[in-house]
Amino acid sequence: MRSLIPFDGLFGDTVLDHFFDDVPTIYKDYVSVPKADIEDLKDHYEVTCDMPGYTKDEIQVTYENGILSLSAKREDTKETKDADRKFIRRERSFAGFQRQFAVSGVKEEGIKASLKDGVLKVELPKSGKPEIEPSHKIQID
Repeated sequence: MRSLIPFDGLFGDTVLDHFFDDVPTIYKDYVSVPKADIEDLKDHYEVTCDMPGYTKDEIQVTYENGILSLSAKREDTKETKDADRKFIRRERSFAGFQRQFAVSGVKEEGIKASLKDGVLKVELPKSGKPEIEPSHKIQID
């Protein structure tokens, strides 16, 4: 019985290779963003973010005006002069993302970050000042 999916050799294009070609560009260029957890501990906040495949040189952590920004960028710009290497398909050339979180009431000078086994941990010590004033209900006239 013949397969319903055309086969053009071991590494050739098949129908499935072009299945998403007509998808709008907004979805085609979508990069999945690593998930993050923010935990409110007694004396500090702890942000844990999965960063598989990134080195600490490719990750940037900044804190400005109550906004914690995590970003990472990886580019494969190495050119090989080896005549024996012939790529049939090359898709791993660039990856990057940026996430931002509003975290107020933090001592900026005490922020620490570490990367171990592809997991980034950022500790943000609390300043002791009230972070957010309690909300109050406003009567509508």
